[in-house]
Amino acid sequence: MKRINNKANIFSGVMIVITAFILLSFQIFAGKPIIGYDTFFHFNRIYDTAMQLDHHTINYFMSNYGYSQSGQIVNAVYGPYMAYFLGLLLLITHSWFWFQIVSDLILLLVGGLGAFLLFRRLKLNHFLATTGAIIFISQNFFTFWITSAAFLDWGVMLLPYAVMIALNLADGSPKRIHYTLGLLVALLLEIHVLSAVITILLFIPFFLVGMIRSKARLKYLKRICLNILLAMLLAANYLFAFVNVFFNNQLVPPFTVSNLQEGGMQFIWDNSLQTGIGWVFIFIIVAQIFLIIINTYREKLNMLITTVGLVFFSLSSASFPWNTIGKQIPILQEFLQFPSRFWSVAALLLLTGFLMSLHQLVENSTPRLQKNTYYAFAGFLAILAIIIGTGNVRQQLNNNWQVKHNEAPQKRVYAKHLLPYGFYAEGVTGTSLAKDFRSSNLRKPLDDDIRGVTDYLPNETNKRQPDRIQEQYTAQIMANNPDFKRTVPSGGQVKLTWNNEMQQMQSVPAIVYANSRVELNGQLLTKKNTKYTDEEHFYPNHYQTSDIGALYVPAKVGKNVLSVSYEAPWYVNWGITISVISWLTLVGYFLFKGFLKIEKFILK
Repeated sequence: MKRINNKANIFSGVMIVITAFILLSFQIFAGKPIIGYDTFFHFNRIYDTAMQLDHHTINYFMSNYGYSQSGQIVNAVYGPYMAYFLGLLLLITHSWFWFQIVSDLILLLVGGLGAFLLFRRLKLNHFLATTGAIIFISQNFFTFWITSAAFLDWGVMLLPYAVMIALNLADGSPKRIHYTLGLLVALLLEIHVLSAVITILLFIPFFLVGMIRSKARLKYLKRICLNILLAMLLAANYLFAFVNVFFNNQLVPPFTVSNLQEGGMQFIWDNSLQTGIGWVFIFIIVAQIFLIIINTYREKLNMLITTVGLVFFSLSSASFPWNTIGKQIPILQEFLQFPSRFWSVAALLLLTGFLMSLHQLVENSTPRLQKNTYYAFAGFLAILAIIIGTGNVRQQLNNNWQVKHNEAPQKRVYAKHLLPYGFYAEGVTGTSLAKDFRSSNLRKPLDDDIRGVTDYLPNETNKRQPDRIQEQYTAQIMANNPDFKRTVPSGGQVKLTWNNEMQQMQSVPAIVYANSRVELNGQLLTKKNTKYTDEEHFYPNHYQTSDIGALYVPAKVGKNVLSVSYEAPWYVNWGITISVISWLTLVGYFLFKGFLKIEKFILK
């Protein structure tokens, strides 16, 4: 029996691997990266960590290579460890194309394996577990990293593991609450904080069920609290850096959507857009609701999973009154932005419930023809999912290299507030863009982008967002950059050298924050309380900033040498140290347990 199961597991694994390669087949044969609406944002931060690792100039806060080498803070508050992991992957692959292919495979295989393990844990047979995993990784919420560089997909990759932990929570037994709960939350904080928040929301209903069921509630709660502590220790680097940056600076938020409901899911067949449910899940949702209604022997666990799935589906829907809620809680327009981000949770739970219902029908069916009909239906959905998923990838690949009227990639879903500012530098064509991305010079394609990435810039105004923010970023950072010679010493600070023809408050293409240290010609400068204006004032020993935190310094005639660094307070450094030690301890524990198992096997 074990030999049969092993063969079945191998076959399932092979099918998931084949599906992953089918989904990527058009891109592999084309030999081109796919550019999406978040590609340049994430490629800049990944390139930055890659160059930090390559040149041994680690700076946890400042972007000294990406984002026009401006020193802008991004990675410290946006998936820091994941950024360094992907930076290392970029160094290993030596190419944006192969970086995309390898990262896509990691995403698809880890997510597919997780979905398979979830379905097998629920005692589904290998066929249904395999088809379910194929359906899961072929959906738009999964392939959006491939087509659009949407980072939420890395959180979706871990979603099956989160559902398995949620099932442990619902059991109510303290023994079922493992350190994996704290580990998963910490991993998500190091990858994508919104994914961590959504996953915690997923845990809540299962936790409440577990509390009701538990016969040892005090021990149950104690295990939960220990996992919260573990998550805080592992993610101490992110939590302390977040407090330091956000509490000491007023920052420019990610773009604000004017209509939350427009970003909700719609019951339409086309799922090439972020808000389309698609044919496969239209079938699954309708079928699961029907099966739950007619099945008098339905399982309580299936009911729980389906109910929570329907709640998340409601939250993701364009029919939910998100605009009314957004007016009461405006931060959702910046933090959540698209209610469709709840859809991946709803989809996996509804898919799980559907497969459980189908499995029960198979088990209770006597005629072989009837069983095969159910299997054929599941197989049909899996094949349809692959066809649609592959088509979505192919569509975006074909759209990439049609550079017309300076339009952004994937313009149908691209943020309207950025369209007036163009996207590519003058003279960039589809041919030249493809050539730059195939180049061994990893920075070259990033220079084709003229969009200013304004996320997490300092906001030195009293407004929600500075006026003309794109124009300011272009003039003060991007267009100003070639006039300065820049070096990054081993300490991670940045040095800029230039010559001035006159004594003046000189604009420098660098962003400074509350904890930034600015030295000009060996002298420490302090920040002038007044914001820089066009008036001809000169402030020796002081620096000023623009609306977006761009630097102005009192330059002398002749050669000037400027050093900008970020001095993190002691508690941030302690947080990073605690996090590193906690991760090393956990990895050491895993290795020790593995060694004991191997030793026991050898001695046996």
